Amino acid sequence: MRNGQTTSIMAGSILIALALTGLTGCAGSRPPEVNEATLHASAHSLEATLAMAEADLAARRYQLAFQRLARLDKATMETNRARYAMAEVLLGLDRPHEALARFEALQADAAFQSRAWQGMGLAQLALGNTGEAANQLDHAVAADATLWRAWAGLGRAHDQHKDWTASAAAYDQGLKANPGSPIILNNQGMSLLLQHRYAEAANAFEQAIAHDPALETARANLRIALAWQGRYDEALVGLHQEERPNSLNNIGFVAMLRGDHRAAQRYFSQAMEASAVYHQGAAANLEALKLVSKAPQVAPQTANTPAP
Repeated sequence: MRNGQTTSIMAGSILIALALTGLTGCAGSRPPEVNEATLHASAHSLEATLAMAEADLAARRYQLAFQRLARLDKATMETNRARYAMAEVLLGLDRPHEALARFEALQADAAFQSRAWQGMGLAQLALGNTGEAANQLDHAVAADATLWRAWAGLGRAHDQHKDWTASAAAYDQGLKANPGSPIILNNQGMSLLLQHRYAEAANAFEQAIAHDPALETARANLRIALAWQGRYDEALVGLHQEERPNSLNNIGFVAMLRGDHRAAQRYFSQAMEASAVYHQGAAANLEALKLVSKAPQVAPQTANTPAP
């Protein structure tokens, strides 16, 4: 929150507290006694709330974790354990600037240092600073080789620079630290896709889905890998109705890049028919296809690239 927002909320809380005191208090009344058992119960409740927030974080339920952390008192939130949880939540909520600052604040604590390096690197990666990200992630895995998310981030950073040997090594190390990780397998598949190793990429995406059937990103990427092999019908298997327009457009785009113009036109047209609203991407791609078909040497400058 901005400073102005924080001040406004705090002021509102004070007004509410004063109003309640005026309604429920009476002259000469004393505040209720707080005994040791009450304090212990309160501390236990805060501990339980923090633990539940950490469980939500592990399950990638970032919004729920954020809501639980917001219920903690100031003293608990000032512990490095809670600060680390909040930094991870902010990273998960796609707020890398805020997450980065919080991870940096944890660097002085030896218990959190390697994980702070990891968080800083992942935040920098989200901000597009791949060089700085790789540097910080290298620090993280040097301190703790079991940090599989750092290895996955390193793989992505190396992919950005087309250093395929380094990215493959990073993904391999990540899978050693976390065997069968669907996130690493999906990232590995993306790396292979970028290298035009489509059959291998499809295999990596299939493995990711086998470990996590709910990982829709891997399913979308698998369709792209299959389309690049000309396996269009397989790429369409299992599509939900709401996914059809964008998926058909993506498959059509890949077909166009492969020079399969007849298939590309078919899928762009189907994308427009399947869409409840005017599909601008498919329409633009149809226009680009006309130019490519007339003059194959002209690159499809206006086409919409497939979604990752």
